[in-house]
Parts: sequence; C-alpha cells; structure tokens
Amino acid sequence: MSALVAGFGLLLAIILQVTQVQQATLFSAVNAMAVSNPQWWAGLTFLGDTAVTLCVMAPLLLMRPTIWVGVLAAIPAGGITSLTLKWLFDAPRPADLLALSDFQVVGSVLRGHSFPSGHTITAFAVAGVAWACVWIAHTKNSSNLSPANAVQANLKLQVLPWLAPAFAFLFAFLVGVSRLAVGAHWPFDVLAGACVGWLAGLHGAYIAHRWQTAWQTTKSIWLLHFLCCALSLDLLHRTFEEPAGVYMLWLGVLSAWGALVVKCFQTYRQR
Repeated sequence: MSALVAGFGLLLAIILQVTQVQQATLFSAVNAMAVSNPQWWAGLTFLGDTAVTLCVMAPLLLMRPTIWVGVLAAIPAGGITSLTLKWLFDAPRPADLLALSDFQVVGSVLRGHSFPSGHTITAFAVAGVAWACVWIAHTKNSSNLSPANAVQANLKLQVLPWLAPAFAFLFAFLVGVSRLAVGAHWPFDVLAGACVGWLAGLHGAYIAHRWQTAWQTTKSIWLLHFLCCALSLDLLHRTFEEPAGVYMLWLGVLSAWGALVVKCFQTYRQR
C-alpha cells in the first residue's frame, strides 16, 4: 500500500512539474527559516548525502545490520531513477530563476538538474528501509505465534519497534525541508525525491532480506565496516572545505571509526 501511495505521489510531482504550477511562494516561505539558524539546516541537509548517511548509520552494523545493508542496496535504484529524471527534465534550480539576493543560500550555489532532490531520495530511502524491516520482522513473528500469543505480541509491536521508522521518517522529512531552507531545491523536487526514495528503500529492504546469506557473514560485516571508514576519509577531507554544517561531517567520521573500534573490542572479548 505504501508503495502505491509513493507511486501516485511521484506521478503527482511529475504532473505538477510538467504543468509548471507556481511553487516560488512556498519555497520562499520555507527558505526564510534558514536565516535564523543556517548551521542547523546545513548540517541537517548533510544527512541526505549518501556517504554521510552511511557513515552516521555505521553503528547499525553492530545492532541492526539489515537496515544498513538495505540502505546500501537501495542506492542503485534510487541513483538511477534520480539521474534519469534529472536528465529528462533538466529543471532549473532556484538560483537559476531567482536573484541570489531574493533568497537564502547556505553552502554552495547549485544550478541545474533540480528535479528530483537527490538528498531527499537518500533520506527517504533510509525511512523506507527502516519501515520495511520492522514490517517484515512483525509479519514473521506474528506467523510463528499462536493466536493468543500473537495478540500479546502485537501490543508490544505497536510501540517500541515502530519508533525507529517513525524517527527515520521524521528526519527524512526534515532533510527534505532543509533542501528548501538552504536554497537548493523547489518543493516539487522534494516531493518527487521523497517518493523515489521511499520506493528505493522498500526495494533495498527486500534485497537485504532476500539475500541475507550473502552478506551475513563475519567477513562481510568486517568489509562493510571498512567501507564506512573509507567513506569517512572523504568526509574528513571535506571538513576542511565545508564551513556550514561541518558538525555532521564530523559525526559521520566519529560514527564510522567508533563502530569499527567497538567491533574490534567485541571480537577481542569473544576470543
């Protein structure tokens, strides 16, 4: 059902984009929020950067690796769809149509290929993976319980496990809003990015569960940790070039290497 809603949402965003419905007023209203706290919005928008997202989520490799792998598996579908739509529409960004003095720009001034928002795709892919993983676990647990126990289990499943996808969806929504706040995208770009990201997340969660035996090995988990650390080296380099929102880059670096240190400590204790 959520896939259908996302599909209709994407179709709606495309129709609005093609018919060129006015969106400058909504953009300006949201963009004005960045004036009071640009560092907050700049850091928040970094959570839509794929490398930053994977590094920040590195601790999940210690607790819920399926979610991390699901996000990684969602990248090809989300990336290909994003590049295809950007190429088809070649939509102008706010900086292409508005004077820079008319709105707030946080970070670099971006131009061209606005539709859809890639950062929003990444953020909602995380939310889609988190939701799908909890749903799959809920379905499996319910099918293995007796009717009496299933009722009691459902009461527990209605609260705690769903907190993770709820927070993921909240942060994804804020990342989408941040793309307007930093002056990088229009509202329809964010709507399309949210729908594409959600569909890509569901696809990534399916892949992660379908081929668990391919990655749920000790060697594979170690390789994923090293991948995070490799990505963090790029984030470390960017900390010297990105004055706005740099705290989120440092969070990604610390998360990646901190997770590796914990993994090494766990392995040492087991031996």
